[in-house]
Amino acid sequence: MTRIRETVRSDLRNIIKGGATSRILDLHSIAKRYGEFDAHADNPFFQHSRLNRCFVVKHTVRAHERPYVMSSQPVVTKVLVPLAHDDLALGGHAVFVEELGFAAKMRTLFERTDEPHLLDLDLIRLRELAALPSFDPFLIAERFRDHVRPIDDCYFNITDAEVDRMESSVAKQIVSVIALAFGEESGGRDDERAMRFTRQLLSGDLDGRMQALRRSLDMTEIEFKSGIFGWKGVLYYRWCMSEALGALKSFITQLKAASIVGASAQEHHELQHMRRTIIDETRHRWKSLTSVMDEYERVFGRFCRGEDVNGFRNFLLKAPTLFYDVGSDLSVVSHIPGYWTYWARQNTKGFLHAREAMMLFSDFTASVTRFAPGSGARPEDGRRRMHSPIPHPVVQAVSAA
Repeated sequence: MTRIRETVRSDLRNIIKGGATSRILDLHSIAKRYGEFDAHADNPFFQHSRLNRCFVVKHTVRAHERPYVMSSQPVVTKVLVPLAHDDLALGGHAVFVEELGFAAKMRTLFERTDEPHLLDLDLIRLRELAALPSFDPFLIAERFRDHVRPIDDCYFNITDAEVDRMESSVAKQIVSVIALAFGEESGGRDDERAMRFTRQLLSGDLDGRMQALRRSLDMTEIEFKSGIFGWKGVLYYRWCMSEALGALKSFITQLKAASIVGASAQEHHELQHMRRTIIDETRHRWKSLTSVMDEYERVFGRFCRGEDVNGFRNFLLKAPTLFYDVGSDLSVVSHIPGYWTYWARQNTKGFLHAREAMMLFSDFTASVTRFAPGSGARPEDGRRRMHSPIPHPVVQAVSAA
Protein backbone atom coordinates (compact mmCIF):
# COMPACT_ATOMS: atom_id res chain seq x y z
CA MET A 1 0.00 0.00 0.00
CA THR A 2 1.26 3.47 -0.90
CA ARG A 3 2.20 5.49 2.15
CA ILE A 4 0.60 8.89 2.61
CA ARG A 5 3.45 11.36 2.70
CA GLU A 6 2.30 13.66 5.47
CA THR A 7 -0.17 14.06 8.29
CA VAL A 8 -0.72 17.67 9.27
CA ARG A 9 -1.04 18.01 13.03
CA SER A 10 -1.82 21.72 12.98
CA ASP A 11 -5.33 22.90 13.81
CA LEU A 12 -7.33 23.01 10.58
CA ARG A 13 -9.79 25.41 12.21
CA ASN A 14 -7.21 28.09 11.40
CA ILE A 15 -7.90 27.81 7.67
CA ILE A 16 -11.71 27.86 7.79
CA LYS A 17 -12.90 30.51 5.33
CA GLY A 18 -16.58 29.74 5.01
CA GLY A 19 -16.43 28.89 1.31
CA ALA A 20 -14.28 29.74 -1.71
CA THR A 21 -11.61 32.45 -1.48
CA SER A 22 -8.68 33.18 -3.79
CA ARG A 23 -6.31 30.93 -1.83
CA ILE A 24 -8.54 28.40 -0.03
CA LEU A 25 -11.48 26.32 -1.23
CA ASP A 26 -13.18 25.45 2.06
CA LEU A 27 -15.49 22.56 1.15
CA HIS A 28 -15.82 21.68 4.84
CA SER A 29 -17.78 24.87 5.57
CA ILE A 30 -19.86 24.58 2.40
CA ALA A 31 -20.86 21.02 3.38
CA LYS A 32 -21.82 22.17 6.88
CA ARG A 33 -23.96 24.97 5.49
CA TYR A 34 -25.59 23.26 2.51
CA GLY A 35 -25.04 19.55 3.11
CA GLU A 36 -28.70 18.90 3.95
CA PHE A 37 -29.90 20.33 0.63
CA ASP A 38 -30.57 18.00 -2.28
CA ALA A 39 -28.70 20.24 -4.74
CA HIS A 40 -25.47 19.84 -2.76
CA ALA A 41 -25.74 16.06 -3.06
CA ASP A 42 -26.95 16.11 -6.67
CA ASN A 43 -24.13 18.32 -8.00
CA PRO A 44 -21.18 17.98 -5.60
CA PHE A 45 -17.69 19.25 -6.18
CA PHE A 46 -16.29 15.75 -5.62
CA GLN A 47 -17.98 12.37 -5.84
CA HIS A 48 -16.35 11.00 -2.69
CA SER A 49 -18.23 12.35 0.35
CA ARG A 50 -15.09 12.65 2.47
CA LEU A 51 -13.20 14.47 -0.24
CA ASN A 52 -16.19 16.76 -0.69
CA ARG A 53 -15.54 18.06 2.85
CA CYS A 54 -11.83 18.77 2.48
CA PHE A 55 -9.76 21.94 2.06
CA VAL A 56 -7.96 22.69 -1.21
CA VAL A 57 -5.23 25.30 -0.80
CA LYS A 58 -2.99 27.32 -3.12
CA HIS A 59 0.32 26.79 -1.33
CA THR A 60 3.68 28.51 -1.71
CA VAL A 61 6.31 25.80 -2.04
CA ARG A 62 8.86 25.73 0.78
CA ALA A 63 12.49 24.82 0.15
CA HIS A 64 12.19 21.45 1.89
CA GLU A 65 9.17 20.56 -0.30
CA ARG A 66 10.87 21.13 -3.66
CA PRO A 67 12.38 17.62 -4.00
CA TYR A 68 9.01 15.90 -4.26
CA VAL A 69 6.96 18.59 -6.03
CA MET A 70 6.92 18.11 -9.80
CA SER A 71 6.40 21.75 -10.69
CA SER A 72 8.71 24.69 -11.25
CA GLN A 73 5.95 27.10 -10.22
CA PRO A 74 6.23 28.77 -6.81
CA VAL A 75 2.58 28.02 -5.99
CA VAL A 76 1.07 24.53 -6.04
CA THR A 77 -2.20 22.97 -4.92
CA LYS A 78 -2.48 21.12 -1.62
CA VAL A 79 -5.38 18.89 -0.56
CA LEU A 80 -6.00 18.79 3.20
CA VAL A 81 -8.31 15.99 4.34
CA PRO A 82 -9.44 16.31 7.98
CA LEU A 83 -8.84 13.28 10.17
CA ALA A 84 -12.21 13.97 11.81
CA HIS A 85 -14.79 16.36 10.36
CA ASP A 86 -16.23 17.04 13.80
CA ASP A 87 -12.83 17.94 15.26
CA LEU A 88 -10.57 19.88 12.90
CA ALA A 89 -8.08 20.44 15.72
CA LEU A 90 -6.80 16.90 15.10
CA GLY A 91 -5.32 17.97 11.76
CA GLY A 92 -5.48 15.91 8.59
CA HIS A 93 -3.73 14.26 5.66
CA ALA A 94 -1.93 16.49 3.16
CA VAL A 95 -1.20 15.66 -0.49
CA PHE A 96 0.05 17.95 -3.24
CA VAL A 97 -1.66 17.54 -6.61
CA GLU A 98 1.74 18.16 -8.21
CA GLU A 99 3.72 15.67 -6.14
CA LEU A 100 5.16 12.32 -7.20
CA GLY A 101 2.67 9.50 -6.83
CA PHE A 102 -0.27 11.85 -6.30
CA ALA A 103 -2.90 9.51 -7.78
CA ALA A 104 -1.65 6.46 -5.87
CA LYS A 105 -1.64 8.39 -2.59
CA MET A 106 -5.16 9.67 -3.16
CA ARG A 107 -6.35 6.14 -3.88
CA THR A 108 -4.87 5.05 -0.56
CA LEU A 109 -7.11 7.60 1.14
CA PHE A 110 -10.24 7.32 -0.98
CA GLU A 111 -10.28 3.97 -2.77
CA ARG A 112 -13.79 2.98 -3.82
CA THR A 113 -13.83 -0.71 -4.58
CA ASP A 114 -17.51 -0.52 -5.54
CA GLU A 115 -17.14 2.32 -8.09
CA PRO A 116 -13.43 2.97 -8.75
CA HIS A 117 -14.19 5.21 -11.74
CA LEU A 118 -15.71 7.84 -9.41
CA LEU A 119 -12.33 8.43 -7.79
CA ASP A 120 -10.82 8.86 -11.25
CA LEU A 121 -13.34 11.65 -11.86
CA ASP A 122 -12.32 13.30 -8.58
CA LEU A 123 -8.63 13.11 -9.49
CA ILE A 124 -9.40 14.78 -12.82
CA ARG A 125 -11.26 17.53 -11.00
CA LEU A 126 -8.35 18.09 -8.61
CA ARG A 127 -6.05 18.51 -11.59
CA GLU A 128 -8.53 20.97 -13.09
CA LEU A 129 -8.42 22.93 -9.84
CA ALA A 130 -4.63 22.86 -9.82
CA ALA A 131 -4.65 24.44 -13.29
CA LEU A 132 -6.65 27.42 -12.00
CA PRO A 133 -4.75 30.47 -10.74
CA SER A 134 -7.31 31.21 -8.02
CA PHE A 135 -10.20 29.65 -6.10
CA ASP A 136 -12.30 32.80 -5.87
CA PRO A 137 -16.01 31.95 -6.30
CA PHE A 138 -16.42 33.77 -9.61
CA LEU A 139 -13.50 32.10 -11.31
CA ILE A 140 -14.71 28.75 -9.95
CA ALA A 141 -18.15 29.50 -11.40
CA GLU A 142 -16.71 30.46 -14.78
CA ARG A 143 -14.84 27.15 -14.90
CA PHE A 144 -17.45 24.72 -13.56
CA ARG A 145 -20.97 26.15 -13.94
CA ASP A 146 -21.35 24.87 -17.52
CA HIS A 147 -18.95 21.97 -17.10
CA VAL A 148 -19.86 18.50 -18.37
CA ARG A 149 -20.01 17.68 -14.63
CA PRO A 150 -21.48 20.92 -13.23
CA ILE A 151 -21.43 21.79 -9.55
CA ASP A 152 -24.18 23.45 -7.54
CA ASP A 153 -24.43 27.22 -7.19
CA CYS A 154 -23.80 26.96 -3.43
CA TYR A 155 -20.08 26.74 -4.25
CA PHE A 156 -20.15 30.16 -5.94
CA ASN A 157 -21.15 32.32 -2.98
CA ILE A 158 -18.94 35.01 -1.50
CA THR A 159 -18.01 34.03 2.05
CA ASP A 160 -19.84 35.80 4.90
CA ALA A 161 -16.59 37.27 6.20
CA GLU A 162 -15.78 38.86 2.85
CA VAL A 163 -19.33 40.13 2.43
CA ASP A 164 -19.07 41.86 5.81
CA ARG A 165 -15.80 43.52 4.78
CA MET A 166 -17.14 44.52 1.35
CA GLU A 167 -20.46 46.01 2.41
CA SER A 168 -19.48 49.58 3.23
CA SER A 169 -17.27 49.90 0.14
CA VAL A 170 -20.00 48.63 -2.17
CA ALA A 171 -22.76 50.67 -0.51
CA LYS A 172 -20.92 53.92 -1.23
CA GLN A 173 -21.11 53.21 -4.93
CA ILE A 174 -24.66 51.88 -4.88
CA VAL A 175 -26.28 55.09 -3.59
CA SER A 176 -26.74 56.35 -7.15
CA VAL A 177 -28.98 53.44 -8.16
CA ILE A 178 -31.18 53.41 -5.07
CA ALA A 179 -34.03 55.28 -6.74
CA LEU A 180 -34.04 52.77 -9.57
CA ALA A 181 -33.96 49.77 -7.25
CA PHE A 182 -36.38 50.99 -4.57
CA GLY A 183 -38.74 53.11 -6.63
CA GLU A 184 -40.13 56.35 -5.26
CA GLU A 185 -40.74 55.24 -1.69
CA SER A 186 -40.31 57.94 0.90
CA GLY A 187 -38.43 57.79 4.14
CA GLY A 188 -35.01 56.45 4.96
CA ARG A 189 -31.68 58.01 4.17
CA ASP A 190 -29.92 57.06 0.95
CA ASP A 191 -26.95 55.51 2.74
CA GLU A 192 -29.23 53.30 4.85
CA ARG A 193 -31.15 52.17 1.78
CA ALA A 194 -27.88 51.63 -0.05
CA MET A 195 -26.69 49.29 2.68
CA ARG A 196 -29.94 47.32 2.54
CA PHE A 197 -29.70 47.08 -1.23
CA THR A 198 -26.03 46.03 -1.01
CA ARG A 199 -26.85 43.20 1.36
CA GLN A 200 -29.63 42.02 -0.92
CA LEU A 201 -27.37 42.22 -3.97
CA LEU A 202 -24.45 40.36 -2.37
CA SER A 203 -26.74 37.69 -0.94
CA GLY A 204 -28.19 37.00 -4.39
CA ASP A 205 -31.74 37.72 -3.23
CA LEU A 206 -33.55 38.71 -6.45
CA ASP A 207 -37.03 39.12 -5.00
CA GLY A 208 -39.01 42.13 -3.88
CA ARG A 209 -37.52 45.50 -4.65
CA MET A 210 -34.76 44.02 -6.82
CA GLN A 211 -37.47 43.42 -9.41
CA ALA A 212 -37.75 47.19 -9.88
CA LEU A 213 -34.11 47.21 -10.95
CA ARG A 214 -34.76 44.29 -13.31
CA ARG A 215 -37.51 46.26 -14.99
CA SER A 216 -35.27 49.33 -15.22
CA LEU A 217 -32.68 47.19 -17.01
CA ASP A 218 -35.37 45.60 -19.20
CA MET A 219 -34.10 42.09 -18.42
CA THR A 220 -35.83 38.73 -18.34
CA GLU A 221 -35.62 36.75 -15.10
CA ILE A 222 -32.89 34.54 -16.55
CA GLU A 223 -30.90 37.52 -17.84
CA PHE A 224 -31.28 39.31 -14.51
CA LYS A 225 -29.96 36.34 -12.54
CA SER A 226 -26.93 36.16 -14.83
CA GLY A 227 -26.48 39.93 -14.79
CA ILE A 228 -26.58 40.19 -10.99
CA PHE A 229 -24.02 37.40 -10.73
CA GLY A 230 -21.82 39.37 -13.14
CA TRP A 231 -22.30 42.55 -11.10
CA LYS A 232 -21.42 40.76 -7.86
CA GLY A 233 -18.25 39.48 -9.51
CA VAL A 234 -17.29 42.97 -10.66
CA LEU A 235 -17.86 44.40 -7.20
CA TYR A 236 -15.95 41.53 -5.61
CA TYR A 237 -12.89 41.98 -7.83
CA ARG A 238 -13.06 45.74 -7.45
CA TRP A 239 -12.94 45.37 -3.67
CA CYS A 240 -10.12 42.82 -3.87
CA MET A 241 -8.09 45.27 -5.96
CA SER A 242 -8.49 48.00 -3.38
CA GLU A 243 -7.39 45.53 -0.68
CA ALA A 244 -4.32 44.44 -2.69
CA LEU A 245 -3.00 47.79 -3.87
CA GLY A 246 -1.06 48.91 -0.79
CA ALA A 247 0.84 45.65 -0.42
CA LEU A 248 1.57 45.54 -4.16
CA LYS A 249 3.08 49.02 -4.21
CA SER A 250 5.17 48.16 -1.14
CA PHE A 251 6.40 44.99 -2.84
CA ILE A 252 7.56 46.88 -5.95
CA THR A 253 9.38 49.43 -3.80
CA GLN A 254 11.13 46.73 -1.77
CA LEU A 255 12.00 44.67 -4.85
CA LYS A 256 13.69 47.66 -6.46
CA ALA A 257 15.62 48.38 -3.26
CA ALA A 258 16.66 44.76 -2.54
CA SER A 259 20.42 44.52 -1.96
CA ILE A 260 22.25 41.61 -3.64
CA VAL A 261 25.82 40.59 -2.80
CA GLY A 262 28.32 38.21 -4.37
CA ALA A 263 26.98 38.40 -7.93
CA SER A 264 29.27 38.00 -10.93
CA ALA A 265 28.90 40.44 -13.81
CA GLN A 266 26.76 37.92 -15.69
CA GLU A 267 24.60 37.19 -12.65
CA HIS A 268 24.19 40.91 -12.00
CA HIS A 269 22.98 41.40 -15.58
CA GLU A 270 20.52 38.49 -15.33
CA LEU A 271 19.20 39.62 -11.96
CA GLN A 272 18.62 43.16 -13.18
CA HIS A 273 16.78 41.81 -16.22
CA MET A 274 14.58 39.60 -14.03
CA ARG A 275 13.88 42.47 -11.64
CA ARG A 276 12.71 44.66 -14.55
CA THR A 277 10.63 41.80 -15.95
CA ILE A 278 8.89 41.21 -12.62
CA ILE A 279 8.01 44.89 -12.26
CA ASP A 280 6.93 45.32 -15.89
CA GLU A 281 4.77 42.17 -15.93
CA THR A 282 3.19 43.13 -12.60
CA ARG A 283 2.32 46.56 -13.95
CA HIS A 284 0.87 45.02 -17.13
CA ARG A 285 -1.38 42.76 -15.10
CA TRP A 286 -2.54 45.67 -12.98
CA LYS A 287 -3.19 47.71 -16.13
CA SER A 288 -5.36 44.89 -17.50
CA LEU A 289 -7.34 44.87 -14.26
CA THR A 290 -7.84 48.62 -14.23
CA SER A 291 -8.93 48.59 -17.88
CA VAL A 292 -11.80 46.32 -16.87
CA MET A 293 -12.60 48.58 -13.94
CA ASP A 294 -12.51 51.68 -16.13
CA GLU A 295 -15.03 50.22 -18.56
CA TYR A 296 -17.33 49.32 -15.70
CA GLU A 297 -17.10 52.84 -14.29
CA ARG A 298 -17.98 54.33 -17.69
CA VAL A 299 -21.05 52.19 -18.33
CA PHE A 300 -22.19 52.35 -14.70
CA GLY A 301 -21.87 56.14 -14.69
CA ARG A 302 -23.92 56.49 -17.87
CA PHE A 303 -26.57 54.17 -16.46
CA CYS A 304 -26.84 56.17 -13.22
CA ARG A 305 -27.27 59.37 -15.24
CA GLY A 306 -30.05 57.73 -17.24
CA GLU A 307 -28.03 57.91 -20.45
CA ASP A 308 -27.35 54.28 -21.40
CA VAL A 309 -29.33 51.42 -19.87
CA ASN A 310 -28.34 49.06 -22.68
CA GLY A 311 -24.61 49.58 -22.12
CA PHE A 312 -24.82 48.64 -18.44
CA ARG A 313 -27.09 45.66 -19.10
CA ASN A 314 -24.75 44.34 -21.81
CA PHE A 315 -21.72 44.79 -19.56
CA LEU A 316 -23.33 42.82 -16.73
CA LEU A 317 -24.22 39.99 -19.09
CA LYS A 318 -20.70 39.73 -20.49
CA ALA A 319 -18.93 40.19 -17.12
CA PRO A 320 -18.61 36.44 -16.37
CA THR A 321 -16.60 35.98 -19.58
CA LEU A 322 -13.99 38.29 -18.04
CA PHE A 323 -13.63 36.42 -14.77
CA TYR A 324 -10.91 33.98 -15.84
CA ASP A 325 -8.51 36.72 -16.95
CA VAL A 326 -9.44 39.06 -14.12
CA GLY A 327 -9.12 36.28 -11.55
CA SER A 328 -5.77 35.23 -13.03
CA ASP A 329 -4.32 38.73 -12.91
CA LEU A 330 -5.69 39.49 -9.47
CA SER A 331 -4.36 36.21 -8.11
CA VAL A 332 -0.86 37.16 -9.21
CA VAL A 333 -0.87 40.74 -7.94
CA SER A 334 -2.37 39.58 -4.64
CA HIS A 335 -0.04 36.61 -4.18
CA ILE A 336 3.40 37.99 -4.92
CA PRO A 337 3.43 40.58 -2.09
CA GLY A 338 2.53 37.81 0.37
CA TYR A 339 5.19 35.53 -1.08
CA TRP A 340 7.75 38.33 -0.75
CA THR A 341 6.68 39.02 2.84
CA TYR A 342 6.99 35.33 3.71
CA TRP A 343 10.52 35.26 2.31
CA ALA A 344 11.48 38.55 4.01
CA ARG A 345 10.47 37.19 7.42
CA GLN A 346 12.87 34.28 6.96
CA ASN A 347 15.70 36.53 5.82
CA THR A 348 17.30 38.30 8.76
CA LYS A 349 20.46 39.33 6.87
CA GLY A 350 18.96 42.39 5.21
CA PHE A 351 20.39 41.39 1.83
CA LEU A 352 20.34 38.54 -0.68
CA HIS A 353 23.21 36.34 -1.80
CA ALA A 354 23.36 36.05 -5.58
CA ARG A 355 22.42 32.36 -5.57
CA GLU A 356 19.29 32.82 -3.47
CA ALA A 357 18.36 35.94 -5.45
CA MET A 358 18.52 33.94 -8.68
CA MET A 359 16.14 31.33 -7.23
CA LEU A 360 13.78 33.88 -5.71
CA PHE A 361 13.63 36.13 -8.77
CA SER A 362 13.13 33.12 -11.02
CA ASP A 363 10.10 32.12 -8.94
CA PHE A 364 8.64 35.61 -9.20
CA THR A 365 9.30 35.76 -12.95
CA ALA A 366 7.47 32.44 -13.41
CA SER A 367 4.57 33.75 -11.32
CA VAL A 368 3.99 37.03 -13.12
CA THR A 369 4.84 36.14 -16.73
CA ARG A 370 1.84 35.32 -18.90
CA PHE A 371 3.82 33.55 -21.60
CA ALA A 372 6.07 30.54 -21.19
CA PRO A 373 9.62 31.84 -21.79
CA GLY A 374 10.65 31.37 -25.40
CA SER A 375 7.49 29.52 -26.39
CA GLY A 376 5.32 32.34 -27.62
CA ALA A 377 2.38 30.38 -26.22
CA ARG A 378 -0.12 31.35 -23.60
CA PRO A 379 -0.05 29.25 -20.42
CA GLU A 380 -3.85 29.33 -20.28
CA ASP A 381 -4.14 26.90 -23.22
CA GLY A 382 -5.46 29.40 -25.70
CA ARG A 383 -7.86 31.34 -23.49
CA ARG A 384 -8.35 34.80 -24.95
CA ARG A 385 -7.53 37.88 -22.91
CA MET A 386 -10.54 40.11 -23.26
CA HIS A 387 -9.70 43.76 -22.65
CA SER A 388 -13.12 44.71 -21.49
CA PRO A 389 -13.49 45.27 -17.76
CA ILE A 390 -14.51 45.74 -14.10
CA PRO A 391 -14.86 48.67 -11.51
CA HIS A 392 -11.96 50.78 -10.62
CA PRO A 393 -11.75 51.19 -6.86
CA VAL A 394 -10.64 54.80 -7.11
CA VAL A 395 -7.03 53.85 -6.62
CA GLN A 396 -3.82 55.15 -8.13
CA ALA A 397 -2.04 53.18 -10.80
CA VAL A 398 0.88 51.06 -9.61
CA SER A 399 4.07 52.76 -10.59
CA ALA A 400 7.51 51.27 -10.95
CA ALA A 401 9.00 54.63 -10.15
